[in-house]
Amino acid sequence: MSNMTSFLKFLTVFTTILGSAYIYTGIRLVEGLSLSGLSVYLFWGAIIVLILIIPVSYFLSQVTASEWVQSFFSYFAFTGLGFFTILFSLVILKDLATLLFRLTQLSLWFTLPQVGEGTYFKFSISLGLIGVAILLTLYGFYQTHQKLKTVLVKIHIKDLHADLEGFTIVQISDVHIGPTIKGKFLNRVVARINHLDPDFVAITGDLVDGPASRLKQHLLPLGDLKSKYGTFYITGNHEYYSGVHAWISEIKKLGIQVLINENKVLHHQGATVTVAGVTDLKAGSIVREHATNPLQAIQGGENSDFKILLAHQPNSIFEAAGLGYDLQLSGHTHGGQYFPGNILIYLAQKFVAGLHTYKDMLIYVSRGTGYWGPPLRIGAPSEITKLVLSKA
Repeated sequence: MSNMTSFLKFLTVFTTILGSAYIYTGIRLVEGLSLSGLSVYLFWGAIIVLILIIPVSYFLSQVTASEWVQSFFSYFAFTGLGFFTILFSLVILKDLATLLFRLTQLSLWFTLPQVGEGTYFKFSISLGLIGVAILLTLYGFYQTHQKLKTVLVKIHIKDLHADLEGFTIVQISDVHIGPTIKGKFLNRVVARINHLDPDFVAITGDLVDGPASRLKQHLLPLGDLKSKYGTFYITGNHEYYSGVHAWISEIKKLGIQVLINENKVLHHQGATVTVAGVTDLKAGSIVREHATNPLQAIQGGENSDFKILLAHQPNSIFEAAGLGYDLQLSGHTHGGQYFPGNILIYLAQKFVAGLHTYKDMLIYVSRGTGYWGPPLRIGAPSEITKLVLSKA
């Protein structure tokens, strides 16, 4: 009950903040578009619907058993959220540019030509911002549903054991099975992975977004994954919002090995590979016994020829570096997912996407296989990652 109360408080605060952004955007656009009469009421009615549809879609998901109804309202709510996030960002950029222009005028001894003061100019700019936001939303929606990339990454290791040349890992991350992503999408993912013929599959967290009682059937395709040494899974932050113990139980039923601050040593020809996994960085604040522990995770596997750490958040590397790991595989960031997230994400993450080096470790950060919230991808395409070990 306390978890539900906390979530409802979060939803209330989120809706209030979001509503404030929507109202600000509406005020700026009404002014620019010079709306009046009935058009003003219709405009504000649309904004109110977009504000309220998110909490409404959540409550509908709790009271209706119809997946079609849940998916329809969730798609409507989250696509609207994505559109307005983009539009709000564009309006803010426009207002900042206007403010900068006026400050420039004040700082100069002469007056610059008055640009953008006419009614027609304001109307054109406001209409243009809406048009750009619509086009970006449509593009992002298309990218999300049609462009699932397979990314090939070669991991060059100076002293790689000869028997590990060509050793292959396929990573998926941040699938977010939930309101708008279902088993049909996961079927596509599994078929693609099996075609890649990996030595093992890594699922680096945020696999689900909702309770196991409602969504467990959509994970069934994972039982068809094929690889030489099996599939390894670690928890992300969203599992802890969705009932982590129930999900771990369901995932184990599919034959997937769950790593909770532990490891599995693989014997590949004449070489050994340690596959270690830690819980999400925030796990300990929700489930105390799940506090992340990369030191514990490597114990017993320290002497392997190659040591891999699966850690949902890239920032786990700051604690893992120096413990003997060669490579960390992470997700969490979504690469920022879409504008303006793919710019703002750099304020919170040192490693956003791709392959990087930190001290004595390599780290690869997936942009994610699904998406969270708005079904949009702009500048950060979804990916299934094929990582191949190779001697430098």
